[in-house]
Amino acid sequence: MTVYESIASWLNSILVELRNEFPHPFTIIDLEKIPLPTDYPGIDFQAAGLFSSPNDLTSPLIGGQVKHTDYKSHYIRRPFKEFSSRLENEQFFCRLQAKIHERNLDSDMPQDGRGWKSIQVNAGIYPANTDTASLWSDYLVPLRLVYIE
Repeated sequence: MTVYESIASWLNSILVELRNEFPHPFTIIDLEKIPLPTDYPGIDFQAAGLFSSPNDLTSPLIGGQVKHTDYKSHYIRRPFKEFSSRLENEQFFCRLQAKIHERNLDSDMPQDGRGWKSIQVNAGIYPANTDTASLWSDYLVPLRLVYIE
């Protein structure tokens, strides 16, 4: 299982807990893009993407192990036009950040054979991209992943 698959599955399990706050019944976390309705015809879904970063770090450890510090950008598309929607988004992302933090405290990490140390939101969550009509915005959730292989 790749790091992408592990993190996408882990994030999706968190989003399932918050599912009643989404406008659509299903969440699709695509890799390196934010999916459009034409990518998955006939399905209403909450669009999300997981993007890689060129700033990943590796450090050799004793015994041939390698410590990885990876950075991923997780985007979640949310309604944006109304003030009430933007306020709900802020509340939603506070809960999402708290869930990620709670999972770290409980050492509830992906079970993929890697020695996961932490998955954290490492900066502020903000609307990074808004469509021209301001109907929706893609919110950036910056993640820092630390694991040993």
